[in-house]
Amino acid sequence: MPALALALVAVLGGAALVVDRLALDTSKAELRTAAEAAALAAARELANDDRLRPDFDPAALQMKARFAAARIANENVIATERLTLNTESNGDVRCGRLLTDPVTGETVFVESEGKDEPTTVVVNARRTSDRDSAVPLPFRTLYAPTDADVVAVAEASINFGVIGLRPVDELSIPTLPLAILSKSVAEQDSSAEKSPATHGSSSKSGQTKPRRPSVASWSRDIEQRRGPDRFGYDVSTGEVTNAADGIPEITLRTASRSGDSTTNAFVLALTGDVTQDILRRQICDGWSTDDLQPLGGELLFDRGPLTLAGLRGVNCNAFGDPLRKVLGQCRVVFLYDREVGDKRASVASLHISGMVAGRVMSVREISDCECEIVFQPAVMATRSAVTSSEESEPGCEKNKYVANLRLTN
Repeated sequence: MPALALALVAVLGGAALVVDRLALDTSKAELRTAAEAAALAAARELANDDRLRPDFDPAALQMKARFAAARIANENVIATERLTLNTESNGDVRCGRLLTDPVTGETVFVESEGKDEPTTVVVNARRTSDRDSAVPLPFRTLYAPTDADVVAVAEASINFGVIGLRPVDELSIPTLPLAILSKSVAEQDSSAEKSPATHGSSSKSGQTKPRRPSVASWSRDIEQRRGPDRFGYDVSTGEVTNAADGIPEITLRTASRSGDSTTNAFVLALTGDVTQDILRRQICDGWSTDDLQPLGGELLFDRGPLTLAGLRGVNCNAFGDPLRKVLGQCRVVFLYDREVGDKRASVASLHISGMVAGRVMSVREISDCECEIVFQPAVMATRSAVTSSEESEPGCEKNKYVANLRLTN
Protein backbone atom coordinates (compact mmCIF):
# COMPACT_ATOMS: atom_id res chain seq x y z
CA MET A 1 0.00 0.00 0.00
CA PRO A 2 2.76 2.56 0.79
CA ALA A 3 4.37 1.73 -2.54
CA LEU A 4 1.08 2.40 -4.33
CA ALA A 5 0.70 5.71 -2.53
CA LEU A 6 4.22 6.73 -3.46
CA ALA A 7 3.59 5.73 -7.07
CA LEU A 8 0.37 7.75 -7.12
CA VAL A 9 2.17 10.81 -5.73
CA ALA A 10 4.87 10.43 -8.38
CA VAL A 11 2.29 10.12 -11.15
CA LEU A 12 0.33 13.17 -9.92
CA GLY A 13 3.54 15.15 -9.53
CA GLY A 14 4.61 14.26 -13.04
CA ALA A 15 1.20 15.18 -14.38
CA ALA A 16 1.38 18.52 -12.56
CA LEU A 17 4.77 19.21 -14.10
CA VAL A 18 3.46 18.39 -17.57
CA VAL A 19 0.33 20.54 -17.17
CA ASP A 20 2.34 23.48 -15.83
CA ARG A 21 4.90 23.12 -18.60
CA LEU A 22 2.18 23.11 -21.25
CA ALA A 23 0.56 26.15 -19.63
CA LEU A 24 3.89 27.97 -19.56
CA ASP A 25 4.71 27.09 -23.19
CA THR A 26 1.23 28.21 -24.25
CA SER A 27 1.67 31.52 -22.43
CA LYS A 28 5.04 32.08 -24.08
CA ALA A 29 3.57 31.41 -27.52
CA GLU A 30 0.60 33.68 -26.83
CA LEU A 31 2.87 36.45 -25.57
CA ARG A 32 5.14 36.12 -28.60
CA THR A 33 2.14 36.36 -30.95
CA ALA A 34 0.83 39.40 -29.09
CA ALA A 35 4.23 41.12 -29.18
CA GLU A 36 4.56 40.53 -32.93
CA ALA A 37 1.05 41.82 -33.59
CA ALA A 38 1.76 44.93 -31.51
CA ALA A 39 5.08 45.55 -33.26
CA LEU A 40 3.50 45.22 -36.71
CA ALA A 41 0.69 47.59 -35.75
CA ALA A 42 3.17 50.14 -34.44
CA ALA A 43 5.40 49.87 -37.51
CA ARG A 44 2.37 50.26 -39.76
CA GLU A 45 1.54 53.45 -37.85
CA LEU A 46 5.00 54.77 -38.71
CA ALA A 47 3.85 54.68 -42.35
CA ASN A 48 1.34 57.37 -41.54
CA ASP A 49 -0.18 60.11 -43.73
CA ASP A 50 1.35 62.63 -41.31
CA ARG A 51 4.57 62.18 -43.29
CA LEU A 52 2.92 64.09 -46.17
CA ARG A 53 1.89 67.11 -44.12
CA PRO A 54 4.06 70.25 -43.98
CA ASP A 55 3.97 70.24 -40.16
CA PHE A 56 5.13 66.61 -39.88
CA ASP A 57 6.45 65.88 -36.38
CA PRO A 58 8.36 62.58 -35.96
CA ALA A 59 7.91 62.73 -32.18
CA ALA A 60 4.12 62.78 -32.56
CA LEU A 61 4.38 59.88 -34.99
CA GLN A 62 6.28 57.84 -32.41
CA MET A 63 3.59 58.53 -29.85
CA LYS A 64 0.93 57.26 -32.26
CA ALA A 65 3.01 54.14 -32.87
CA ARG A 66 3.28 53.42 -29.14
CA PHE A 67 -0.47 53.84 -28.67
CA ALA A 68 -1.16 51.58 -31.67
CA ALA A 69 1.05 48.88 -30.17
CA ALA A 70 -0.69 49.15 -26.79
CA ARG A 71 -4.15 49.00 -28.37
CA ILE A 72 -3.39 45.81 -30.31
CA ALA A 73 -1.56 44.26 -27.34
CA ASN A 74 -4.60 44.80 -25.15
CA GLU A 75 -6.72 42.80 -27.59
CA ASN A 76 -4.59 39.73 -26.83
CA VAL A 77 -5.24 37.51 -23.83
CA ILE A 78 -2.36 35.64 -22.19
CA ALA A 79 -3.28 33.20 -19.43
CA THR A 80 -6.75 34.76 -19.02
CA GLU A 81 -5.41 38.35 -18.74
CA ARG A 82 -5.10 41.05 -21.38
CA LEU A 83 -1.60 42.26 -22.22
CA THR A 84 -0.74 45.77 -21.08
CA LEU A 85 2.17 47.79 -22.48
CA ASN A 86 3.82 50.84 -20.95
CA THR A 87 3.46 53.60 -23.59
CA GLU A 88 5.90 56.04 -22.02
CA SER A 89 8.84 57.09 -24.23
CA ASN A 90 11.15 54.90 -22.14
CA GLY A 91 8.58 52.11 -21.74
CA ASP A 92 7.80 48.88 -23.58
CA VAL A 93 7.61 50.31 -27.13
CA ARG A 94 10.78 51.84 -28.58
CA CYS A 95 11.05 53.54 -31.98
CA GLY A 96 14.23 53.90 -33.99
CA ARG A 97 16.19 52.60 -36.97
CA LEU A 98 18.17 49.54 -37.94
CA LEU A 99 21.79 50.48 -38.71
CA THR A 100 24.80 48.46 -39.75
CA ASP A 101 27.70 48.52 -37.29
CA PRO A 102 30.74 49.62 -39.35
CA VAL A 103 33.07 47.48 -37.22
CA THR A 104 31.19 44.19 -36.85
CA GLY A 105 28.88 44.47 -39.87
CA GLU A 106 25.97 43.46 -37.64
CA THR A 107 22.57 45.13 -37.83
CA VAL A 108 21.76 46.99 -34.62
CA PHE A 109 18.72 48.88 -33.40
CA VAL A 110 19.30 52.55 -32.53
CA GLU A 111 16.54 54.56 -30.86
CA SER A 112 15.38 57.75 -32.56
CA GLU A 113 16.25 61.08 -31.05
CA GLY A 114 14.79 64.52 -31.72
CA LYS A 115 13.57 64.89 -35.28
CA ASP A 116 14.85 61.52 -36.52
CA GLU A 117 12.23 59.68 -38.56
CA PRO A 118 11.84 56.16 -37.13
CA THR A 119 11.35 53.10 -39.32
CA THR A 120 11.60 50.31 -36.72
CA VAL A 121 9.66 49.44 -33.58
CA VAL A 122 10.77 47.11 -30.78
CA VAL A 123 8.09 45.82 -28.41
CA ASN A 124 9.01 44.31 -25.04
CA ALA A 125 5.99 42.34 -23.83
CA ARG A 126 6.19 41.28 -20.19
CA ARG A 127 4.13 39.22 -17.78
CA THR A 128 6.41 39.41 -14.75
CA SER A 129 6.18 39.43 -10.99
CA ASP A 130 7.64 42.93 -10.66
CA ARG A 131 4.57 44.11 -12.56
CA ASP A 132 2.25 41.88 -10.57
CA SER A 133 1.36 40.12 -13.79
CA ALA A 134 3.36 36.88 -13.74
CA VAL A 135 1.68 33.91 -15.39
CA PRO A 136 -0.10 31.77 -12.75
CA LEU A 137 0.77 28.06 -12.61
CA PRO A 138 -1.57 26.48 -10.01
CA PHE A 139 0.18 23.09 -9.79
CA ARG A 140 3.53 24.70 -9.07
CA THR A 141 2.55 25.11 -5.45
CA LEU A 142 3.69 21.51 -5.01
CA TYR A 143 7.30 22.21 -5.95
CA ALA A 144 8.00 25.94 -6.63
CA PRO A 145 6.47 29.45 -6.62
CA THR A 146 2.99 29.53 -8.09
CA ASP A 147 3.73 31.84 -11.00
CA ALA A 148 6.37 32.43 -13.64
CA ASP A 149 7.83 35.40 -15.50
CA VAL A 150 7.28 35.38 -19.24
CA VAL A 151 8.91 37.87 -21.63
CA ALA A 152 8.78 38.26 -25.43
CA VAL A 153 10.55 40.78 -27.67
CA ALA A 154 9.36 41.53 -31.21
CA GLU A 155 10.75 43.91 -33.80
CA ALA A 156 9.02 45.18 -36.95
CA SER A 157 10.22 47.60 -39.61
CA ILE A 158 9.06 49.57 -42.62
CA ASN A 159 11.32 50.01 -45.64
CA PHE A 160 10.67 52.66 -48.30
CA GLY A 161 13.26 51.22 -50.70
CA VAL A 162 10.45 49.63 -52.71
CA ILE A 163 10.98 48.40 -56.28
CA GLY A 164 7.64 46.71 -56.90
CA LEU A 165 4.80 44.54 -55.68
CA ARG A 166 4.37 40.81 -55.31
CA PRO A 167 1.46 38.79 -53.84
CA VAL A 168 2.13 37.23 -50.44
CA ASP A 169 0.42 34.02 -49.34
CA GLU A 170 -1.65 34.12 -52.54
CA LEU A 171 -3.38 37.30 -51.35
CA SER A 172 -4.19 40.04 -53.85
CA ILE A 173 -1.91 43.07 -53.88
CA PRO A 174 -3.61 46.28 -52.63
CA THR A 175 -3.88 48.12 -55.94
CA LEU A 176 -6.39 50.04 -58.00
CA PRO A 177 -6.15 49.52 -61.78
CA LEU A 178 -5.47 53.22 -62.27
CA ALA A 179 -2.61 55.16 -63.88
CA ILE A 180 -2.14 58.89 -63.19
CA LEU A 181 -0.22 61.36 -65.32
CA SER A 182 3.10 62.01 -63.60
CA LYS A 183 4.00 65.22 -65.45
CA SER A 184 2.04 67.12 -68.09
CA VAL A 185 3.39 67.98 -71.54
CA ALA A 186 3.60 71.63 -70.48
CA GLU A 187 5.72 70.68 -67.48
CA GLN A 188 7.95 68.50 -69.63
CA ASP A 189 8.38 71.36 -72.11
CA SER A 190 9.22 73.70 -69.27
CA SER A 191 11.82 71.26 -67.90
CA ALA A 192 13.38 70.94 -71.34
CA GLU A 193 13.60 74.73 -71.70
CA LYS A 194 15.39 74.98 -68.37
CA SER A 195 17.92 72.26 -69.15
CA PRO A 196 21.47 73.40 -70.09
CA ALA A 197 21.20 71.81 -73.54
CA THR A 198 18.16 73.86 -74.54
CA HIS A 199 18.55 77.00 -72.43
CA GLY A 200 18.16 80.08 -74.55
CA SER A 201 17.02 78.14 -77.61
CA SER A 202 14.09 79.10 -79.78
CA SER A 203 12.40 77.98 -82.95
CA LYS A 204 14.06 78.42 -86.35
CA SER A 205 12.02 81.56 -86.93
CA GLY A 206 13.52 83.06 -83.81
CA GLN A 207 10.21 82.98 -81.96
CA THR A 208 9.63 81.24 -78.67
CA LYS A 209 7.41 78.18 -78.89
CA PRO A 210 3.94 78.78 -77.44
CA ARG A 211 3.36 77.11 -74.08
CA ARG A 212 0.87 74.26 -74.05
CA PRO A 213 -1.95 74.37 -71.51
CA SER A 214 -1.10 72.43 -68.35
CA VAL A 215 -3.36 69.74 -66.93
CA ALA A 216 -3.44 68.36 -63.43
CA SER A 217 -0.52 66.02 -62.81
CA TRP A 218 1.03 64.22 -59.85
CA SER A 219 4.12 66.41 -60.08
CA ARG A 220 2.22 69.69 -60.07
CA ASP A 221 -0.77 69.00 -57.84
CA ILE A 222 0.82 66.63 -55.31
CA GLU A 223 4.60 67.00 -55.27
CA GLN A 224 4.47 70.77 -55.72
CA ARG A 225 1.34 70.94 -53.51
CA ARG A 226 -0.60 73.05 -56.02
CA GLY A 227 -3.70 70.88 -55.89
CA PRO A 228 -6.78 71.82 -53.82
CA ASP A 229 -7.32 70.54 -50.28
CA ARG A 230 -11.05 69.95 -49.97
CA PHE A 231 -11.25 66.51 -48.37
CA GLY A 232 -9.92 64.65 -45.38
CA TYR A 233 -9.84 61.11 -44.05
CA ASP A 234 -11.08 60.20 -40.56
CA VAL A 235 -8.87 57.36 -39.30
CA SER A 236 -11.24 56.54 -36.44
CA THR A 237 -14.26 55.97 -38.71
CA GLY A 238 -12.53 55.08 -41.98
CA GLU A 239 -14.64 57.67 -43.79
CA VAL A 240 -13.92 60.55 -46.15
CA THR A 241 -14.79 64.00 -44.76
CA ASN A 242 -15.48 67.36 -46.43
CA ALA A 243 -12.74 69.09 -44.48
CA ALA A 244 -9.19 70.11 -45.39
CA ASP A 245 -6.49 68.01 -43.74
CA GLY A 246 -3.24 69.53 -44.99
CA ILE A 247 -2.78 67.05 -47.85
CA PRO A 248 -3.60 68.27 -51.39
CA GLU A 249 -5.64 66.26 -53.89
CA ILE A 250 -5.48 65.78 -57.63
CA THR A 251 -8.61 65.78 -59.81
CA LEU A 252 -8.45 63.01 -62.40
CA ARG A 253 -10.34 62.70 -65.65
CA THR A 254 -10.36 59.23 -67.14
CA ALA A 255 -9.56 58.79 -70.83
CA SER A 256 -12.35 58.78 -73.36
CA ARG A 257 -12.17 58.08 -77.10
CA SER A 258 -12.64 61.73 -77.97
CA GLY A 259 -8.93 62.44 -77.55
CA ASP A 260 -9.70 65.06 -74.85
CA SER A 261 -6.52 66.96 -73.93
CA THR A 262 -7.58 67.19 -70.27
CA THR A 263 -7.24 63.43 -69.76
CA ASN A 264 -4.82 62.62 -66.96
CA ALA A 265 -5.83 59.10 -65.89
CA PHE A 266 -6.31 55.69 -67.48
CA VAL A 267 -7.93 52.47 -66.34
CA LEU A 268 -5.24 49.77 -66.56
CA ALA A 269 -5.63 46.34 -68.13
CA LEU A 270 -3.15 43.54 -67.51
CA THR A 271 -4.69 41.42 -70.26
CA GLY A 272 -6.34 42.27 -73.55
CA ASP A 273 -9.76 41.06 -72.41
CA VAL A 274 -11.03 42.80 -69.25
CA THR A 275 -14.73 42.24 -68.65
CA GLN A 276 -16.83 44.50 -66.46
CA ASP A 277 -16.99 41.80 -63.78
CA ILE A 278 -13.20 41.46 -63.75
CA LEU A 279 -12.77 45.22 -63.53
CA ARG A 280 -15.19 45.45 -60.61
CA ARG A 281 -13.34 42.67 -58.78
CA GLN A 282 -9.94 44.25 -59.36
CA ILE A 283 -11.19 47.58 -58.01
CA CYS A 284 -12.71 46.00 -54.91
CA ASP A 285 -10.04 43.40 -54.17
CA GLY A 286 -6.85 44.45 -56.00
CA TRP A 287 -4.81 42.42 -58.47
CA SER A 288 -4.62 38.69 -57.75
CA THR A 289 -1.83 36.25 -58.56
CA ASP A 290 -3.80 35.12 -61.61
CA ASP A 291 -4.24 38.72 -62.79
CA LEU A 292 -0.48 39.22 -62.66
CA GLN A 293 0.42 36.13 -64.67
CA PRO A 294 1.07 38.14 -67.87
CA LEU A 295 3.82 39.95 -65.94
CA GLY A 296 5.28 36.83 -64.39
CA GLY A 297 3.25 37.10 -61.18
CA GLU A 298 4.75 40.40 -59.99
CA LEU A 299 5.21 44.09 -60.79
CA LEU A 300 8.85 45.18 -60.59
CA PHE A 301 10.49 48.47 -61.59
CA ASP A 302 14.08 47.50 -60.79
CA ARG A 303 14.90 47.19 -64.51
CA GLY A 304 13.15 50.38 -65.54
CA PRO A 305 9.63 51.50 -66.49
CA LEU A 306 6.90 49.06 -67.48
CA THR A 307 4.56 49.19 -70.45
CA LEU A 308 0.89 48.53 -69.61
CA ALA A 309 -2.35 48.89 -71.54
CA GLY A 310 -4.57 51.86 -70.69
CA LEU A 311 -8.25 51.69 -71.59
CA ARG A 312 -10.22 54.53 -73.10
CA GLY A 313 -13.96 54.93 -72.82
CA VAL A 314 -14.49 52.52 -69.94
CA ASN A 315 -18.14 52.06 -68.95
CA CYS A 316 -18.69 54.25 -65.89
CA ASN A 317 -21.06 51.75 -64.27
CA ALA A 318 -18.24 49.21 -64.25
CA PHE A 319 -15.74 51.75 -62.95
CA GLY A 320 -17.48 54.48 -60.98
CA ASP A 321 -19.77 52.33 -58.82
CA PRO A 322 -17.00 49.99 -57.54
CA LEU A 323 -14.80 53.02 -56.80
CA ARG A 324 -17.48 54.38 -54.47
CA LYS A 325 -17.32 51.13 -52.52
CA VAL A 326 -13.61 51.66 -51.78
CA LEU A 327 -13.76 55.38 -50.93
CA GLY A 328 -11.09 56.15 -48.34
CA GLN A 329 -9.28 52.83 -48.69
CA CYS A 330 -5.54 53.20 -49.15
CA ARG A 331 -4.40 51.58 -52.41
CA VAL A 332 -1.38 51.58 -54.72
CA VAL A 333 -1.84 53.29 -58.08
CA PHE A 334 0.63 53.94 -60.89
CA LEU A 335 2.20 56.90 -62.66
CA TYR A 336 2.62 57.20 -66.42
CA ASP A 337 4.71 59.81 -68.22
CA ARG A 338 3.53 59.22 -71.77
CA GLU A 339 0.99 57.36 -73.89
CA VAL A 340 1.57 55.83 -77.30
CA GLY A 341 -0.99 55.20 -80.03
CA ASP A 342 -4.02 56.78 -81.64
CA LYS A 343 -5.75 58.99 -79.05
CA ARG A 344 -9.12 57.81 -80.34
CA ALA A 345 -8.31 54.10 -80.09
CA SER A 346 -9.81 51.99 -77.30
CA VAL A 347 -6.40 51.02 -75.91
CA ALA A 348 -3.27 53.10 -75.30
CA SER A 349 0.22 51.87 -74.56
CA LEU A 350 1.31 53.57 -71.33
CA HIS A 351 4.89 54.13 -70.17
CA ILE A 352 4.51 53.35 -66.43
CA SER A 353 7.31 55.09 -64.54
CA GLY A 354 6.47 54.26 -60.94
CA MET A 355 3.87 53.76 -58.25
CA VAL A 356 2.36 55.79 -55.43
CA ALA A 357 -0.40 55.28 -52.88
CA GLY A 358 -3.53 57.15 -52.00
CA ARG A 359 -7.28 57.23 -51.55
CA VAL A 360 -10.24 57.90 -53.81
CA MET A 361 -12.11 60.73 -52.11
CA SER A 362 -14.97 61.27 -54.58
CA VAL A 363 -16.24 59.98 -57.93
CA ARG A 364 -18.46 61.73 -60.46
CA GLU A 365 -19.64 60.53 -63.86
CA ILE A 366 -19.05 63.10 -66.58
CA SER A 367 -20.53 60.90 -69.29
CA ASP A 368 -21.29 57.23 -69.85
CA CYS A 369 -17.61 56.55 -70.44
CA GLU A 370 -15.76 59.29 -68.58
CA CYS A 371 -15.30 59.79 -64.82
CA GLU A 372 -13.94 62.54 -62.61
CA ILE A 373 -12.06 61.21 -59.59
CA VAL A 374 -10.61 63.19 -56.70
CA PHE A 375 -7.56 61.32 -55.42
CA GLN A 376 -5.50 62.12 -52.33
CA PRO A 377 -2.00 60.72 -51.72
CA ALA A 378 -1.39 58.54 -48.68
CA VAL A 379 1.34 56.47 -47.07
CA MET A 380 0.86 52.75 -46.75
CA ALA A 381 2.89 49.79 -45.50
CA THR A 382 2.24 46.36 -46.94
CA ARG A 383 3.89 42.96 -47.00
CA SER A 384 3.28 42.94 -50.76
CA ALA A 385 5.90 45.64 -51.32
CA VAL A 386 9.18 44.28 -52.69
CA THR A 387 12.37 45.99 -51.51
CA SER A 388 15.80 46.03 -53.09
CA SER A 389 18.85 44.56 -51.42
CA GLU A 390 21.80 46.86 -50.79
CA GLU A 391 23.99 44.61 -52.90
CA SER A 392 21.80 44.66 -56.01
CA GLU A 393 20.27 48.13 -55.78
CA PRO A 394 22.56 50.44 -53.78
CA GLY A 395 21.14 53.57 -55.40
CA CYS A 396 17.46 52.67 -55.10
CA GLU A 397 15.32 55.79 -54.81
CA LYS A 398 13.04 55.84 -51.80
CA ASN A 399 9.30 55.70 -52.43
CA LYS A 400 7.75 57.96 -49.81
CA TYR A 401 4.25 56.59 -50.43
CA VAL A 402 4.73 52.81 -50.30
CA ALA A 403 6.74 50.82 -47.76
CA ASN A 404 7.41 47.18 -47.08
CA LEU A 405 6.21 45.97 -43.69
CA ARG A 406 7.76 42.94 -41.98
CA LEU A 407 9.03 41.45 -38.77
CA THR A 408 12.78 41.96 -38.54
CA ASN A 409 13.67 39.64 -35.66
